[in-house]
Amino acid sequence: MSNDRDEQSPNKRQNNHHPPETGGASNLPGQQNQPGNNQNNQSITPVSPSGQPGSVPGMMPAPYTPTPPAVPGEFSPLPPQEDFFAPAGPLQKVKGWTNKMAAIAGHTVQPPAPYIDRYRSSARRQDQLNAAERKRNRFRRYARVRKISRQMRLRKQQERNAARRTVVIILSVLLILILTSAFGSSAYGYSYYQQQQPRMERYANEQLPQMTRIYDRNNTLLYQAYDSNSKVGNGGRRLAVRYQDIPMVMQDAMTAIEDKNFWSNAGIDPLAIIRAGASSYGGASTITQQLIKNLTGDKDPSFNRKLNEAAMAIGLTQQFPKQKILELYFNVAPFGSQDAGVEIAAQDLFGLTSTCQPDQPCAPAISQLEYDQKTKKNDPLLGLARASLLAGIPNSPVSFDPTLGPTNKAAALARQKLVLQAMFTQGKYVDGKPLTNAMVKEAEALTAKMTFTPPKSIKLAPGFVDYVINQVETALGNGDANAGVNAFVTGGLNIQTTLDLNLNNYTQAAIQRHLYQADYQKTEGYTVVLKDNNNVNNGAVVVEDAKNGEILSMIGSANYYSSDRTVTGFFNAAVGARPPGSTFKPFDYATAFQMGWNPGIDLRDDRTYFPNGAQAGSAVPLTDDQADSMPTVYAPYDYQHTYQHKTLPIRLGWANSYNVPAIRAMQYAGVGNVLNTVKRLGITFGNTDGLGGLSWAIGSKDVSLLQMVGGYQAFANGGKRVAPQTVLNIWDNAGNVVYHYNEQKPPSSRVFSPQVAYQVTSVLTDEPSRAYEFTGDHDLSFADVDRNCAVSAVCDHQVAAKTGTTDSFRDNWTIGYTPDVVVGTWVGNSDNSPMNNVIGITGAAPIWHSVMERSMGWCNYSAQTQVNPTSDPSIDATDGIPCGNISLPFSKHPQYKFTVPSGLKVGMPAGLPGDAGVPDIMLNSN
Repeated sequence: MSNDRDEQSPNKRQNNHHPPETGGASNLPGQQNQPGNNQNNQSITPVSPSGQPGSVPGMMPAPYTPTPPAVPGEFSPLPPQEDFFAPAGPLQKVKGWTNKMAAIAGHTVQPPAPYIDRYRSSARRQDQLNAAERKRNRFRRYARVRKISRQMRLRKQQERNAARRTVVIILSVLLILILTSAFGSSAYGYSYYQQQQPRMERYANEQLPQMTRIYDRNNTLLYQAYDSNSKVGNGGRRLAVRYQDIPMVMQDAMTAIEDKNFWSNAGIDPLAIIRAGASSYGGASTITQQLIKNLTGDKDPSFNRKLNEAAMAIGLTQQFPKQKILELYFNVAPFGSQDAGVEIAAQDLFGLTSTCQPDQPCAPAISQLEYDQKTKKNDPLLGLARASLLAGIPNSPVSFDPTLGPTNKAAALARQKLVLQAMFTQGKYVDGKPLTNAMVKEAEALTAKMTFTPPKSIKLAPGFVDYVINQVETALGNGDANAGVNAFVTGGLNIQTTLDLNLNNYTQAAIQRHLYQADYQKTEGYTVVLKDNNNVNNGAVVVEDAKNGEILSMIGSANYYSSDRTVTGFFNAAVGARPPGSTFKPFDYATAFQMGWNPGIDLRDDRTYFPNGAQAGSAVPLTDDQADSMPTVYAPYDYQHTYQHKTLPIRLGWANSYNVPAIRAMQYAGVGNVLNTVKRLGITFGNTDGLGGLSWAIGSKDVSLLQMVGGYQAFANGGKRVAPQTVLNIWDNAGNVVYHYNEQKPPSSRVFSPQVAYQVTSVLTDEPSRAYEFTGDHDLSFADVDRNCAVSAVCDHQVAAKTGTTDSFRDNWTIGYTPDVVVGTWVGNSDNSPMNNVIGITGAAPIWHSVMERSMGWCNYSAQTQVNPTSDPSIDATDGIPCGNISLPFSKHPQYKFTVPSGLKVGMPAGLPGDAGVPDIMLNSN
């Protein structure tokens, strides 16, 4: 008990009729004389060196030292808190009381009055007087001792009564203040409660800020997004859990250390407030009050905040059951330096995982607190160890975070002992049995052996994840990605994507393998490292399911974390627009096929001057120099500025990527019709200038790899276009599905007839027809799987493909498909610097070949890469990329052959002279 009353009582009880001697009353224990002490009958209040009342003048309080840990396995009582006004000991206390009594008397004790004498003889009388005096003196001493003892007992009783009255008064005042604030006598407190009530209801109904998680199609976690700046519920990483998922041992541990009367109090604990005030160490807040503080984010150490907090706690207790309040507390309390809520802490500290599926609430990690990953069994004592460690953290989330180092771990273990001591003292049960010292020892031993590492951020398939985030944020923001950011990072969404992480890892490895390691150049017959020898530094790949549009893999750069300007890893080249070169030509020819052409029609490949915005009657250039200087004339070349100078069927001109025949096809079909075709395929151009001319027939306008792959998907799917899809399901932590993509019935639109789509495919699968340009290189076929595919267009393992190269070797492309899957690749440099003498078949095609075969279930890996194969280099070279465990919906039973639709025949184009073409696949007019 405080001694403030003792220090003031001498002044209050001074006898005005007997003023004290100079210097005032005797000093109380620990009180020093000060100039002017006790003047004008003023009470004495100790003053600290800083000038603040409440401590002894000239005396600094002893530094705070944490409670020493108990002896392992033993419960040690907590040491009493030091009271700076406590008397030094019994003797000093008695002495102090004696001095007080003297001060009250105000003078020294005088001897008694002399007796009335009768005559006696002098000797006898003297003896009698001496005996009587001795007797009287003895009785006087006894009487004074009894009087002093009686006064001391009375004083003690008075002080005990005064202490009780003080406690009652303080408690009554506190209750009056709180009740007044909570129930309306205080307009401010009631108004505050009314203002905050909707927010409390919103939080209670599972609208706490929660992190969003992104998974691949097999539910492998790719990324976690959260708002680290949120002031609500401590922000940070959080996954909300339900009360029924929190084990009883976790509940008992939490209430034992933080609020032992939680289940019975009204939201506040007045006695705890009194105890905390007397001890000066705080700790008066109940779990409900802590919940209010965490939810509001208000940590201002002011009386108003405490008053409002108490009012809210009472109101919250009246409005919601205790189970809901405890559930909210577990979800918002900080359980570590980075963790908000107990669920994330259980995952980070103990390696437990949650399982989330659509249409059902997540099975959280905290519900598995007793699960031993090594034995695959439940262990109640392991649950006790974990729960008691977790329960100690919210008191000081940083100090008691065991992942921050040995010092923090030691502090966390010491705090855990206090939790276990509280559980033991309060008679908690574990697995239906009373907690014993032996159980406590084992729990402490289990925790001491644990190792803790800081949580690591995770971002797998980073280019794809960035793309998905942008898509979801745009949807949440009604078309504005910035407006959807907050809803994304706080919405607690579970996003299952279309990506197969294992395939994506393989694709990333394929880019690095073919660009950064020695690779055999099949058309050239020697080995090079493309990065070093040809300045090829970057690459991108998109893999799409041909039937439902799902993106199975997306790689946006050779290294996402590279800052090299030729790579710029964070920039996603899969969605960035680049000129596609000759990979655009299938759209020219397909539009012409819809208008009656077929692959057998002959077209001339020669120097040709096409009008490029020139008016009718304009002069025609007579030389190449004149043509090059006339902006209204377009005179394209083939590769290496050459021409074939002959007439060729479309099949051969297209298969060998000659430019002039493709421009003739656009000229025949009409620029507007080709533009309409690509728009229906979802292709948009990064720059729309010049679309009135013919140059973009051979891929001079910027298009993204993702859109180009989406365009080819329509050919693979018999002419029906399905938009590229990246998300399968989105649901919240309660299992409520907010989005579902129907893989079996994807939305589609027909762009080409099945007959036109097959005509295009018949050309792109024709490996023998490519021999003019790509002799000795069969990367555009499955010749390593089926050798007949090197010499036959109708082999049993068909794949359609087209390459593309832009001016100055700035871009290499290869895009191809089977009936199951579409794969597109791009290589180049992010700073647009030119590569050195690299075309699509040597730059992008090797990557495309590896990824396409792996997507179809084939792996061409050898433990030691054959840099210079001895059998058939164009067929038998292995790629040396580890296969990984890849299982796609179609890879177990892939479809290698394209189905020929009805309505086609092999014949000559109708109405054309015999020398205007060769027999080929055409529409059957019958």
